[in-house]
Amino acid sequence: MKLKQALIDCRTYADFCQGHLAQACNIPAHEIPERMHELPDASVPLVLCGGATALSQASQFLTEKGYQVVEQHLWQPEFSQQIGCVSQRLWQPSPLIWQFVMQTMPQLDLPGGKGLDIACGAGRDAVFLAMHGWQMTGIDVKPATLARVAQLAESQDVQVETRCLDLETGQDPFVMFDDASFELITVARYLHRPLFPYIKRLLKPNGIFLYHTFMVGSEVFGSPKNPNFLLKENELAQVFAGDAVLCNEVLHLPDGRPMSMFMVKIK
Repeated sequence: MKLKQALIDCRTYADFCQGHLAQACNIPAHEIPERMHELPDASVPLVLCGGATALSQASQFLTEKGYQVVEQHLWQPEFSQQIGCVSQRLWQPSPLIWQFVMQTMPQLDLPGGKGLDIACGAGRDAVFLAMHGWQMTGIDVKPATLARVAQLAESQDVQVETRCLDLETGQDPFVMFDDASFELITVARYLHRPLFPYIKRLLKPNGIFLYHTFMVGSEVFGSPKNPNFLLKENELAQVFAGDAVLCNEVLHLPDGRPMSMFMVKIK
């Protein structure tokens, strides 16, 4: 569900824990550049609270990144409505993960299980799935990125195992995993076609595969432009022919780029 606006407390974590406004998310101003993955969509108006220096720093950076800062409040002790260190979650998973958790899991009565997030990035999808009963492993090539996954998981009081792997060596990058190891595999905003056979190897019978990435036509509006990174229409349905396709739709981002919404149940 899209937020109408988001409140960000730009003070230090220690100050936030001493008292803060209700529904505030704590991201200290100097940490915002490294914690962009914790922000809502750029279309969500932001309200900032903090000291004068923090407000100036955060407002300038967020405005440059395309956010609309609609209010700024210089912190006063009387503002305190809650005491404690619980920070409001502003981020959302990818639309396909949201649909899977909120609709498909109840419809299929899925209890969770072992899941793998390939090219997991900062981990929003993996963490969200862990919050809903999945034992998630996230794979990415950058150690710094995986550190963000761990931080995000800790903030939501869940665990996500991480592995630093190069997915594009030309060999099976998942040799450490046995065949049929996972009930769920998900990929978002990443495409490397040689991985498809290995993904099939990893999925258990009746396992679910989710793919949400850019499609042909995105190059008209922006990046990516390389056809190697753009799915063709019905390409995944052909790759997984014979399996039960649960969703094969196209979602258009606000900037016009088409994105796959593909979900298949392996037979």
